Amino acid sequence: MNAMLFMIAGYESTSLNIAFATYELAKHPDIQRKLQAEIDEHWKEGEEEPDYDVIASMTYMDMFVREVLRMYSIVHRAFSRQCNASTVICGHQIEEGEIIFA
Repeated sequence: MNAMLFMIAGYESTSLNIAFATYELAKHPDIQRKLQAEIDEHWKEGEEEPDYDVIASMTYMDMFVREVLRMYSIVHRAFSRQCNASTVICGHQIEEGEIIFA
């Protein structure tokens, strides 16, 4: 059962990140053009699939992926808690029903 949950969670986060990246590329054609130019520069026509070193050398691609992961972080959805009773923690008042992101 745990292996099944691990596989589902892994695929879900990957598909969400790809969907958010695609969404951002659709909203910002200038970014899409810059990424395409970088890919064309590093991956010449007629070559096989790019290897790890080719992809690792694409700095704009790296910046784009990191920004998408920052903007649409799914980690906070997995690690959020709802306060059951009003309390004070380290001088901060937390009201009942507030959602806390860990």
